[in-house]
Amino acid sequence: MSMSNRPPAWLVLLLVVLAFAFQGTRAIWEPDEGRYTSTALHMLGSGDYLIPTIDGEHAHLTKPPLTYWALAASFATLGRNEWAARLPGALAFVATGLLVFGLGRRFCPARPWLPALVYGLSLAPFMGANVVSTDVLLVLFETAAMYAFVRAWPADGPLERRWVRVMWLAWGLAFMTKGPPGLLPLLAVVALLAFRDRPALRRLFDPLGLATFAVVAFTWFGIVIAQDPTRLGYFLGYEVYDRVFTAAHSRNAEWYGALEVYGPVFLFGALPWWPMALVAAGGPRRSRADLRARLAARDRDWLLLAWWLLLPLAVFCLARSRLQLYVTPLFVPLALMMARPLAKWDWLGPRKLASIAGLTAIALLTLKGVAGHVHVSRDARSMAAAVRGIVDPRGIDRIVFVGMRPFYGLTLYLDVPVEGVMITSRGKEHSKFVAEEDLCSELASRENNVYAMKENRAAGFDSAVQRCDGMRATRIGHFEGDGNRIALFTVE
Repeated sequence: MSMSNRPPAWLVLLLVVLAFAFQGTRAIWEPDEGRYTSTALHMLGSGDYLIPTIDGEHAHLTKPPLTYWALAASFATLGRNEWAARLPGALAFVATGLLVFGLGRRFCPARPWLPALVYGLSLAPFMGANVVSTDVLLVLFETAAMYAFVRAWPADGPLERRWVRVMWLAWGLAFMTKGPPGLLPLLAVVALLAFRDRPALRRLFDPLGLATFAVVAFTWFGIVIAQDPTRLGYFLGYEVYDRVFTAAHSRNAEWYGALEVYGPVFLFGALPWWPMALVAAGGPRRSRADLRARLAARDRDWLLLAWWLLLPLAVFCLARSRLQLYVTPLFVPLALMMARPLAKWDWLGPRKLASIAGLTAIALLTLKGVAGHVHVSRDARSMAAAVRGIVDPRGIDRIVFVGMRPFYGLTLYLDVPVEGVMITSRGKEHSKFVAEEDLCSELASRENNVYAMKENRAAGFDSAVQRCDGMRATRIGHFEGDGNRIALFTVE
């Protein structure tokens, strides 16, 4: 890339400030951030980087391990703290912004930095980068794959094989981040080439590129399935079929769930840019006319962006498992689409744009800073402080949550394994948030554990313990967590 094609220094600086300012101030929040950090810490502590375990004992295969690997490497480098937990997401946010700049050279050549500015200063990508999850890394690898495809597909001439192979490598990394959902933008690529450039479609499936994808995407799955063939049914059934077609995951599966979950994300997540982009495009009526004109002209750049946004969105809306962060990757094509009319809008001169960007950056950073000091009931750091006031974590083997989803974020703060057990067994062997072993089996290990449960179940705990070889429970205190009072017991 020549000097003239490099991102301006101010854009790089802005992305870095947005990504890293206040990045270590907010505590780990339950449940998702606790699960990711706990799994990565157990991976680092055990040295087993093949089979993730959420509690140090039970396989946790809900996601491929690439995110856990990144978190474990960060903890190994920076120690056990919130900064380390959020470092991979911050780096991914900056890298994604730079890739969006690269895409801007194709889709918004007059102001190639504008799409990256719009992306970085949109609420949803900005806040998503501060959440410990798979989604920020997924955005990076999907964007890298689409950037490679755009570089591979010149205005005239065949697809460039070297970029096609880079694209397949990036798709492999996306698959290793979140499985099949990581390939959704590939639908747009295939659909566009089938519609617009069929010779290029044949070249897209380059043998070396496909082989690279297969090695990166499927090696880990092949190894873990070879160890236990029942895992194939789990991956294809519970993690793919059930997420798409059933309500098994209990994630907003109602018919109106897509509007309820994704509507606010797009309404507020693209602020302050989408109202200005709509005005710059001439309003809804002119935008519809422009849409018809571009369809008639078969504008391939516009079609790529539209299909990149709409085809994955259609899948997310039809699937029965829905969470807000799922659609975070779609803010890349959305930012590119919004930047195109904004770049041509005479009203949005350099001074006005600088003022809007500056005020937006201040507002977003203020929001991020305040979030680090507002107490919420899911704050694992506050819960850990309360537990530490009741019992010295150095004197216990583990904290066992009985009959409830554990607060795995305590692992980061107390340096004690956290586990959950049920009074009776339950299903989904490979996706345990709570272990299948029952309470008596856990007590039989004779470990020096502390047992935690919701207050409304505490009254019957002593009698349940007595049925396990005459043991006896002693209440030692309680703390508040996730809107519940959690009682703590020791057992002898």
